[in-house]
Amino acid sequence: MEVRLLGEVEVRSAGRPLDLGTPQQQVVLAVLVVNARRPVAMEALVDRVWGDDPPANPRPVLYAHLSRIRGLLRQATGPGGAAAARVERRQAGYVLEIDPELVDLHRFRRLVEQGDDRPGDDAASTATLAEALDMWRGEPLAGLPGAWAAQVRTSWHQRRLDALVRWAQAEFRLGRPAAVISAVPDLTAEYPLAEPLEHVLIQSLHAAGRGAEALDRYGVVRRRLAEELGTGPGEELRTLYRTVLAGDRPPPRPASVTDPRSGPAPAAAPTVAAAAAATTPTVAAAAVTDGAPLAVPHGTSHGAFAGASVGSFAGASVDASAGVPPRAGGTFRRRALLTALAAVVLPVATSAAHALRRDECGRGHGDGPPAVSVERAWELFATAEAFDQEGKAHDARAAVVDAVWVSEELVELAPDRSAPALAPAVLRALGRAGVDFGIARSALLDRLGDPVRTPYPAISHAILLRGWRFTAPVFLDAVVRNYEHTAGPTSPRHLADVHTDTLKAAVLESTRTRHGTRTTEFDQLLAP
Repeated sequence: MEVRLLGEVEVRSAGRPLDLGTPQQQVVLAVLVVNARRPVAMEALVDRVWGDDPPANPRPVLYAHLSRIRGLLRQATGPGGAAAARVERRQAGYVLEIDPELVDLHRFRRLVEQGDDRPGDDAASTATLAEALDMWRGEPLAGLPGAWAAQVRTSWHQRRLDALVRWAQAEFRLGRPAAVISAVPDLTAEYPLAEPLEHVLIQSLHAAGRGAEALDRYGVVRRRLAEELGTGPGEELRTLYRTVLAGDRPPPRPASVTDPRSGPAPAAAPTVAAAAAATTPTVAAAAVTDGAPLAVPHGTSHGAFAGASVGSFAGASVDASAGVPPRAGGTFRRRALLTALAAVVLPVATSAAHALRRDECGRGHGDGPPAVSVERAWELFATAEAFDQEGKAHDARAAVVDAVWVSEELVELAPDRSAPALAPAVLRALGRAGVDFGIARSALLDRLGDPVRTPYPAISHAILLRGWRFTAPVFLDAVVRNYEHTAGPTSPRHLADVHTDTLKAAVLESTRTRHGTRTTEFDQLLAP
């Protein structure tokens, strides 16, 4: 005999399901099974079956249900043909006498508790928790009506979520991020607001060298929390996000762990200084200072800038291309070339970027490492531009995603200082995306540098983050005006506040009103 509650309620005997009767009778059975070997008072049965609307005389109905359940259980035999379960009437109420190991819900609870009792033994814990999680067939008590059934579902979903988080954390500690990446994304759709589950997924993506996907994932979580709860990620998730942004190396796999499924540990990324020592090409580039192009002379060696703290975080040097996903990296020589480009472009890009050092972008209360620097954002924008020039649109898109999230973090931490320093880089990136500007460049830079009073930075970041490239004329000022005049959504001051559908409509309308185009579908504006 086997009783299943993790999904549709089932009682199986000799491998075949038994007829459980009406949904109301199934609720009575489920109450007894959930409380196996514990008495359930008649009043509690009435409350759990009918809630606030019981019939005038519920006891005869319950007696009939209990009688049929007794007959049902007589059909479910155990070893040797004996009855595997029976309902007994006691002074305190009705008791289902059954071995808890025959009930999936009770086996699940035992295995989860057993997995929790093995601190320091992650291998045993993951195996036990995985066994428990594999028992989950769907919504507990699926299809059963009533408030009690809903409360049971909520309670056991929370237990499952806790077990999932502990399993994923143990797998990560064992050096098996691939297992987490394979299993967790589908589960986050069931638990969209579970930050601990998202934390270990982002952690695993970062450890697997998939930094751009980790940043994308954080963006999804951030927008979801803003839309559903009107709040942002918690401090633990934000700290992890800043770690990924800074390009810090993933934590190494524990030396004591040996498992053939985990694969080799990712190679350490070269530092800026190492890249500079490996190759010394000549680079010619252009940067923007206060809206004017600044020529970098031919023959300038990037080695002269190797000592600059480009891409550093909390005093530790990191790879200048660390924010670019693995697919964008190519060979070591190409990484070094991009590092060289960043080393030339960034120090001369803007005096504001140099003036705003990492310690100026911190939270200001000395309780942790400072946030990522404006230099890091400029570096990522420069990397994206280099990929654009090479015709590698996919890689450029990934680098822009990284740059946007760095910018968002910096603007949130220090809007008055960060936004003006980043405005020229944002402007250049918008130009590469096919966005034009119907107002004076100086005025546009002022508006891009003022996230407190204008929606320009939020809308610009939203366009860049979505990777849109326009083939028809699109003017940023017209897009912002159209967005602000749309009924419903408020004028956004944060990226999480931008509604994609409203933004698409604003872009589409801008091409009609400014140029009289006949485009009717947003996708018709995008480059293939």
